[in-house]
Amino acid sequence: MILGKKEGKLYEENYENDVVYLFQFPGTKTSPSISPFSVKVEAFYRLHNIKYKKRNTILGRGTNGRLPFVELNGEIISDSQIIIRRLTEKMQLQAYQDAQSAAVGHTIDRMLDNHTFKTVHLCLIIHSKLDKLGALIERIALSNRVLESRVTTSIGSITEEQYKELLRNDVLQLQTILGKNKFLLGEEPTSFDCTALGQLGVAYYTTPSLRTSLHDLLDSDECTDLKKYVERRKESIYGIEFFYAHAKA
Repeated sequence: MILGKKEGKLYEENYENDVVYLFQFPGTKTSPSISPFSVKVEAFYRLHNIKYKKRNTILGRGTNGRLPFVELNGEIISDSQIIIRRLTEKMQLQAYQDAQSAAVGHTIDRMLDNHTFKTVHLCLIIHSKLDKLGALIERIALSNRVLESRVTTSIGSITEEQYKELLRNDVLQLQTILGKNKFLLGEEPTSFDCTALGQLGVAYYTTPSLRTSLHDLLDSDECTDLKKYVERRKESIYGIEFFYAHAKA
């Protein structure tokens, strides 16, 4: 477990060249990290066979004051979206099939990492009051009061049922985009599949004892195709290590 350090200072001073060090919130027995953004980044590395090492931390923070962040060849890179973009450039990866796919994917990515994330976690705050482990995870990841303030600032102060309605709409739109495709944008995986696994997979698997509106949605007949998609991405990217990867950091 890595403790906090002065912002802007390298944690891995004796780093290996071309090895990415991923600093993230720790996971549980059923999820590699309690942060969907950490799983998003790690899934991207696994998808492209990028050599990386995980470093679990609670107090450590990147240059933007948040987790996850990475260190690569002495450079600190923060924000999951920027991390993936920078690694795509550095590793000269083929990101998307064409400009239109990139634009559609960017829209999906922003919806999941902003609107969907906030509605999921407001529901989690509500339900975690009845679950000790869920409440502990929320306190570690981010103060409920801070998160609730961010959600209401960006979405508005509305009722629990209205939040559920917003979440349901996001989930159904994502399933419509998926259609009968193997991946979100067709027959080949992209970083946007990593985003979907991060947001939906972490919310669904991290605390099995804590049922939220997302569980109800994915377990319903209405969202069968999307749930199967999440399970396929979990299996193809992580396999059994999705449930034990937290112990290897």
